Amino acid sequence: MEIERVAELLLLKDKNFKEKEKLRDLLREYIKTKDEISYLENILEDFENLDVNLKHLKRDADIIKSILPRLSKFTNIPVFMRIVKMLDTVEKIDTKELETVRWNINKEIEELNDKLKTVENELRAIIINESISKIGTSDLEEFSKYLENLRYEDKEQKEEVCN
Repeated sequence: MEIERVAELLLLKDKNFKEKEKLRDLLREYIKTKDEISYLENILEDFENLDVNLKHLKRDADIIKSILPRLSKFTNIPVFMRIVKMLDTVEKIDTKELETVRWNINKEIEELNDKLKTVENELRAIIINESISKIGTSDLEEFSKYLENLRYEDKEQKEEVCN
């Protein structure tokens, strides 16, 4: 059972829960950290794709540069020197910077994963303590079912009051 779902249920359903503010803050931090990790992983994937594409581009530029002199013997290429300069520019692209950025992103993801585990453990501790006090067990599945049934009991009580 996902801890996020149980925390949301606890906040929404249990009106007698005393640590709502702390749980709400931890849940916000948990969701924010998960989103940040996801965002950085997407950036990392984009950097890896960029790195692969740049390597292919450099390889292709090298091939074209080697073919151009032979081709220019048989045809007149008016922009020959501009093409050669452009290909030289492509070959000079330095991908070492990308590697440094990727390493920094990986390090940031590791730090955020550690933070996420810490926040998750704090969430889990609060939820398990509440579960033990309410139903006598630390099973989050059972506690989740208990919380889901709280809504139905409230509805039944409201219906009885209305009738």
